[in-house]
Amino acid sequence: MTALLVVLVVAMLVGQQLGQPIVLGFVLTGSMNAEPANMAPGDGFIAVPPALAGDIGEDDVVTFEAQELQGGGLTTHRIVDETEQGYITRGDANPFTDQDGPEPPVQDSQIKAVALQVGGDVVVIPRIGVAVLAIQGAFSAASSALSGVPGLGGLAEGDVGSSMVLVGLLLLGYSLAAEAVGGRNRRQGREDRSHERRSETSAVVVLIAILLLIAIPATASMVIPSGTNDITIVSSQTPSSDPTVIEQGGSVEYTYNFTNDGPIPRIAVVDAASTGVDVAQNSLVAERGKTATTTVTLHAPAETGAYVRSVSEWQYVQFLPASVILSLHSVHPFVAVVAINAVIIAMVTAVYVSAVGLSPFRFRDRKRDLSLSDRIRRILRRWR
Repeated sequence: MTALLVVLVVAMLVGQQLGQPIVLGFVLTGSMNAEPANMAPGDGFIAVPPALAGDIGEDDVVTFEAQELQGGGLTTHRIVDETEQGYITRGDANPFTDQDGPEPPVQDSQIKAVALQVGGDVVVIPRIGVAVLAIQGAFSAASSALSGVPGLGGLAEGDVGSSMVLVGLLLLGYSLAAEAVGGRNRRQGREDRSHERRSETSAVVVLIAILLLIAIPATASMVIPSGTNDITIVSSQTPSSDPTVIEQGGSVEYTYNFTNDGPIPRIAVVDAASTGVDVAQNSLVAERGKTATTTVTLHAPAETGAYVRSVSEWQYVQFLPASVILSLHSVHPFVAVVAINAVIIAMVTAVYVSAVGLSPFRFRDRKRDLSLSDRIRRILRRWR
């Protein structure tokens, strides 16, 4: 149960940092604090990725990237209608829809998660968001304090995923070093069994913690940047220097960049997600610190007016050959994500088991039977 709670809290922290609900989301205002959702500020909900939620429609509670509401950002409201222009949304406690104000109809590409409903009711987890915000505040304070330490500058910049991967790798390294030191001490016969007590820590629990600290951010690094990019173009009767204003029936080309800021080679699959879009090269591979490019062509219809053109992008860390990733992607993007995670988990587990094993870690404690006063006296004697 404790391990599950850790996973949920870590997922929510990463989701907050990256602006994308992962496993759980939560509301910050009272706009949903009424029938039928009854979600008070700080209450959480199970966030289902749109790709797994199936058809999205009226009565679904969705988290979307608002353009105008409260200055933009993630908003969780209910879909109350569906039009040709997009979804109409409203908070259960609000008397008016979001589109009665400045917010335009919500597009599929703006939806980041769908709240899980059972029997027509949202599954609400009371107050979990309050705990996450408190932990996030503590993390921000610690990040600021550690920002001056060499190698930890990324913490202050909010690079939670990289930090968690680093912690996982450090924990793996510590486990290997501890086992090496413990094995050498055993071979040299330096253990004094008559004067020590032993405490044990499960090696399996340590392995699970390492896998979580590596797999969750690795998944987030693939899922979060992926999605659909919308470009609004105007089909005009007259040419313009503005690249989004295209002469009716004409087209414009632009360079689509894919930059890899991580330490591991990545592959991106870029596809047209609407009509009026052509992508010259769909698969882009970028080494560490490199940028790969392709050409995207946007076509304007013969009729004048504003139109939305969409390009989808899925990113993967390249722990599998590019051809394998592309084949799995063609089945479903999440199939590729699961396969890559399976390889990462298998690799880390193999290294851990071969070097450390699964026997419990034993720690010597020669002072376990000493009282606090005796320990203090021993410390004072050392300073004489």
